[in-house]
Amino acid sequence: MTANDKQEHPHYVRRAVARLAGGLVLVRQCSQTDEAVQKGNGHLYFTHPDGRQFPTASGNYAIANGLVIPVGDGLFGDSQTYRLAQ
Repeated sequence: MTANDKQEHPHYVRRAVARLAGGLVLVRQCSQTDEAVQKGNGHLYFTHPDGRQFPTASGNYAIANGLVIPVGDGLFGDSQTYRLAQ
């Protein structure tokens, strides 16, 4: 994220996405849990390789706003993993 981006994105998203700066990968997983359905458009998120949960709303926001880019490894057209956009 650039200096201008810091003004445009919610603080909770900036904090979550900053975790990816160290080389972690964002993983999107399909789920029917209440959290996934209500906040994640049917998805939950975690980081790889540490396996830590990534906030659902922040994961959706990061993908929708181009803060992360798809790796293109999904089985059905969508990506399963995302890297920090440079």
